[in-house]
Amino acid sequence: MAAKKKVVAKKAPAKAKKAPAAPVHKDSVAVKVLGSLPALTGKLRLGFKRAFTDAQCLAWGEQTKATNVVAEASKWLQVLEKSLKEDSRVAYSRRRLTYLAELVVLLEDELGRTSQSPELRSSRNAALAVAVNARRELARLVRAVAGGQDNILSELAKNTPDDERVPSQVQESLTATIALATRLRRDEVLEAVADDVGLTEARLNSAYAALEALTGATEVALNSLAYEGDAPSVNLIEGRVLREMRLAQRQVDDAREKGVSIPSLVAGPSLKALLSKEAAAKPAKGAPAAPAA
Repeated sequence: MAAKKKVVAKKAPAKAKKAPAAPVHKDSVAVKVLGSLPALTGKLRLGFKRAFTDAQCLAWGEQTKATNVVAEASKWLQVLEKSLKEDSRVAYSRRRLTYLAELVVLLEDELGRTSQSPELRSSRNAALAVAVNARRELARLVRAVAGGQDNILSELAKNTPDDERVPSQVQESLTATIALATRLRRDEVLEAVADDVGLTEARLNSAYAALEALTGATEVALNSLAYEGDAPSVNLIEGRVLREMRLAQRQVDDAREKGVSIPSLVAGPSLKALLSKEAAAKPAKGAPAAPAA
């Protein structure tokens, strides 16, 4: 008779320890502001960049601490975002403000200050914030045009991204939403309704710009390669932010002298000397040459 095998009870596997919850990071001010601003085309961004040479930017970047620049620039972004929305008589435009916000995001990346959450891993996601905002606004206007037309509403719903943190999904969704909005405007009757609710050609052009910024990742200046070809030094980007801040400050002062009711841009102690009128009046080496006539 065969001996019975001794059955050894298996120990229950130890419960896996729960991984510590990921820290919750707040979006940076620059990324938040970007979500409310119009997107830039590559040509306009390049035009803004040409206002100051690398030599000019380095000269200023070497005189300050990048952490102070980020802190001061973030305060100015909030003031300008609100001020330029309420009054357009300032030469420093909302699109120029987009450029400044992009630069601040890039500087934050260089300092390792941005959140490591999926939606903020790189400065490319500043373009994502703008594209998400553009898609939401365009979808809202399409719904207003559609009213109760289920065929339009279902097509719009079908093209909603599953995850707005994924650039490819937002890109596909924005492309489809633009196509749908364009088709509605081509309808003779619905075109009138579209104009009435604000689904204008200008709105579509703004959405196209947001799509271009997100799609052309290698061409967008949010990527450090688009700025310098190599990873830029902190001082170079820092100086470019400072130059833009001084330009904004000067144009806000000009507007205030003409009677525009807008808050002045006051630099804190760490930047006050550099951003003073006396500092700005001194010609810097490597000033950009005027374009040929």
